[in-house]
Amino acid sequence: MMLTARVVLKALRTRFIDQRPFILSHLITARCNADCVTCLWKRPANAATEELGTAEIQSLYRDAAATGFRFLVLWGGEPLLRADTGDVLRTARESGLKTTLITNGWWLARRADEVLPWADRLMVSVDGIGERHDEVRRMPGLFERLEEGIARARRDYPAVSVVVNTVLSRLNLDQIEGIAELGRRYGTRVSFQAMDETDYGYGTRKPGLGSVQLDGDQAAEAASRIADLRQRRYPVTDSNAYLARIGPDAAAWRCHFKKVCLRIEPNGDVLDCTRDAVALSNARRCPLRQFTRSDEFTEFLARAERCNRCRDYAVVEISHLWEGKVEALWNAVRTLS
Repeated sequence: MMLTARVVLKALRTRFIDQRPFILSHLITARCNADCVTCLWKRPANAATEELGTAEIQSLYRDAAATGFRFLVLWGGEPLLRADTGDVLRTARESGLKTTLITNGWWLARRADEVLPWADRLMVSVDGIGERHDEVRRMPGLFERLEEGIARARRDYPAVSVVVNTVLSRLNLDQIEGIAELGRRYGTRVSFQAMDETDYGYGTRKPGLGSVQLDGDQAAEAASRIADLRQRRYPVTDSNAYLARIGPDAAAWRCHFKKVCLRIEPNGDVLDCTRDAVALSNARRCPLRQFTRSDEFTEFLARAERCNRCRDYAVVEISHLWEGKVEALWNAVRTLS
């Protein structure tokens, strides 16, 4: 419950006092060893990039902590493609940040001792059971290795909170109950989120994604089944308010996510999510304290608040939490405790 209390207190301070983000979301790389059909962010695993180096990332995390950030979400691409993931997680933890690592699990069991001592939360991507997962991720043998990684984390690092995350698409609509059962079997939380095409990053691959995105009726069906799993006490984290946003009759909502969470691209850019591939700042050139107190950032927050095109789980849930919706607060307690 201590982590939950810290989130709530920091959220209240952000909401009513300083109004500056306290979650740092870092795509440490856009490279990935998988080739997921639904992915918006991937670049080839051997692509030439301008990724921040180890020392630059460590400096970024220390700067974030000094600026008032309290949480780091480390993802990609596949973060375990980088040899320094454990080192930078350690720097984040020692700087006072609570850490979440998101991975596809391919290297998780083999690198657990490098990364899990410095992780407070582990999120593993699961898009189906067995061969279906491997088909969606276009990576034979992945499901077996991620199960090995989850089992290792639960056995050797029980203090690390584990969440299974699923991107819903036409490729796995029949897998929802099986994934929930997987979470129950391993004692992990399970979150479902609707796939969409709204990401604004440099690596976005929009062409063709519409063919696998759920249509309105399919999304409504998925939401109903997930709500039923919650009623049956499966460890599903999706709130009813979020599930209501992914069907054809979704009500309008206001985005407050960027007031809470700042996203850093692999090269250090901070992108404007209201405009594709437009950089507002870069962590190499501008300290976070300076940027988050700038007029440009304040103007960006105002633009972002007028947008509600995303169906991303975190974006919607945090926006509901910002507005003080009771279910969103209770869901945060359930998820983080």
